Amino acid sequence: MGKQEETKSSRRRKQGVRSSDGSVSVFLIIALAAVFMFVAIFIDYSRIAAMKVQSERLTRAAVRSVMSSYDPQLQKEYGLYAFGDSSGDLIMGNVLNDSLNPGDRSDAFRLMAMELDSSGLELQRPLGTYDIFNRQIIEDMKYKAPIDFTLELVNKFKPLSQSMKEASNTVDVLKQLRKLYDRREEALDEMLVKQRRAGEYAIKLSKLVMDPPGRSIYDASLGGSISTAADGASQYPDYKAKQQEDADRPPKEKLYTLQLMAYQNGISSIGSEISSEASRFQKEKDKLLEDAYKLWEEARNLNDEMKQVIKDSENRSSNKGYDQVTNDVTPGSTDSSGSEAEMIQSIRKQADKLVHSDELMNSFRQEIEGQESLYQQVGHAVSSLQSSLGGEGMKGAVLEASHALQNYISNYGTSGGSNIIDRQQAALEQFRTSDKERKAMERQANQKLKQATKVIEVINGLNGQHQAMLDEFRELQQYYDESLQFNAEADSMSKGKPLHDDPYEAGKDAMDNMDGMFGFMGNVLGGVRDELFQNEYAVHYYQHFDIGNLSGIVDGSNASGDIAQEFAIGNQEVEYILYGFHNPAGNISAAYAEIFASRIAVRTMEGFIVNSKLGNPLAILAAAILYGIEKAIEDMIQLCQTGSIQLSKYVPVVLTYRDHLRIFLFIHSDNERKLSRMLALIRLNTGINPAERSTYASGEVRTAMRLWFLPGVTKSLGVVFGSGGDEVQGNRYIVNRRADFSY
Repeated sequence: MGKQEETKSSRRRKQGVRSSDGSVSVFLIIALAAVFMFVAIFIDYSRIAAMKVQSERLTRAAVRSVMSSYDPQLQKEYGLYAFGDSSGDLIMGNVLNDSLNPGDRSDAFRLMAMELDSSGLELQRPLGTYDIFNRQIIEDMKYKAPIDFTLELVNKFKPLSQSMKEASNTVDVLKQLRKLYDRREEALDEMLVKQRRAGEYAIKLSKLVMDPPGRSIYDASLGGSISTAADGASQYPDYKAKQQEDADRPPKEKLYTLQLMAYQNGISSIGSEISSEASRFQKEKDKLLEDAYKLWEEARNLNDEMKQVIKDSENRSSNKGYDQVTNDVTPGSTDSSGSEAEMIQSIRKQADKLVHSDELMNSFRQEIEGQESLYQQVGHAVSSLQSSLGGEGMKGAVLEASHALQNYISNYGTSGGSNIIDRQQAALEQFRTSDKERKAMERQANQKLKQATKVIEVINGLNGQHQAMLDEFRELQQYYDESLQFNAEADSMSKGKPLHDDPYEAGKDAMDNMDGMFGFMGNVLGGVRDELFQNEYAVHYYQHFDIGNLSGIVDGSNASGDIAQEFAIGNQEVEYILYGFHNPAGNISAAYAEIFASRIAVRTMEGFIVNSKLGNPLAILAAAILYGIEKAIEDMIQLCQTGSIQLSKYVPVVLTYRDHLRIFLFIHSDNERKLSRMLALIRLNTGINPAERSTYASGEVRTAMRLWFLPGVTKSLGVVFGSGGDEVQGNRYIVNRRADFSY
């Protein structure tokens, strides 16, 4: 009995224990489920975070892979990067598929089973646009261009900067003064001509009064001709006597009636002639002296203009570039002594010699007034004569009028030692002692300039000798026009200046080019500009003409110029970029003319120093320009024969044909047109249209991944997730990523 009760009690205790164990299991299950749910969420979130990073990297890698397919020809020949002719979408698709391919292993565990949902690629920013092309030029030349420019050009020209500044200033001032000087002297010459003509108009009147002039009038009998007032005065005593005799006779017995009538008619006739000639003389004199006074005013104004030109001569804005080059500290450069510059400056300071003094100019005006005053005496004497004709005192009136007229004529009419006009002309000629010498040098300079012009004419005459070459230039022009249109630019390209046929104008143009060149050098030294990179890019990557081909034309040994085959566009690319002529000879002749002009500038500077002792500034200018032209012709022969010349006798550094082209690229600043010409040449040479080749890629990749836990968890919790523009579609998480790449 007791044993049975014990068994029942033991069973009850065991049943109680099993009931407690069940409660713990449920609790643990609930707790573990919460932990598992929490961990599961973090697993998927970790997978999502990794997926985003991987998608970002994958997108960038895909876009980089696309842009790695740049055109090798553009890169090798021109240092440019642009997408080639491959299919960008195909490259991008292959890269993405290969990257997301799980491989062939079936037992591989893929933590992120990413799938490619979609991809897109957009290619932009064509190389043919100015901004993109210019940016790539800068990237390629940003280290080379400033160094090469400084070492190869600036250092060569630096010792010459102050001498060229003074030469340019002097040519500018003296050229202006020469024109004003010649116009002023011409006005003064014409003024004296007017005054002399006003004096010569008195000669006929003088002959009507007394011919030839004399100090006395002798009596004469009636019956002679009365061709002058003096004739009438000489016959007047006999006329009075016979008139008195006839007055005492009866009418029928008068003896001298016809003679007396003839005398009266003669006096009346000569009186009319004198009156008519006196009126004509006064009218012509008034007009001529009025013109003379206007010419004097013109000469005075020109003289004042010359003073102002001299006053303004030291304030030229172009001086800044020269001074910047001089003052800049560059490695390996040498400073000039400045003695040549000081000598040229001293020539310019002699310009005051060309200005007439106020005293001299006022003396010319006073002589016009003096001529008018002397005429008044003539007019008064002639009026007295007219009133005394046929009456008492006629002899005295005739002698007085004749003396007044002769005094007027001797001073302002006929030439003579005491003639006022002659003395004034002599004073002017003494001032112009160097003018004949100057004019002779100007004629020589004109002849020499024509010699250089003939060479350019021969070069231009080579156009049209090869049809295939012309067709190539037409094709190039088409590409050039399309580049301008693509960039919405109008064709306003600057042409190379023709060689001026006037030595002074040619010299001034040459100095203006030097102003521009040193001005650009100064700007570059003050801060590197895009234009420098473009210019240096042009001479580094494009072919220039072999100037030696012109040696036969320049020295006359091959005047026929049988070198047209050398004028293909491939042999003159830099010249085309510089000038833009779409014909075989235009760019070459423009380059030749501009090099010749630059040599005139340098050699004219030397000419000032060589001829500084001539004295007259205008004579020095004429001699300097003649020297410049002669030496420039010699330089062109040497350049064509050897390919290089010495910069100056005072700066013995070598300057090549290529260096000259680099200089001219600075002067011709039509940047957009130069870029279009470079792009047109690239298209012609490679067959690649830069306007169709992109330099920027923008790719978009859409990837998806199947989630393991989040969809069920969020569904059970009744929440929605997804952030940063990503999407959730069912149990798929989708990521959009964009990447950009530019050369």
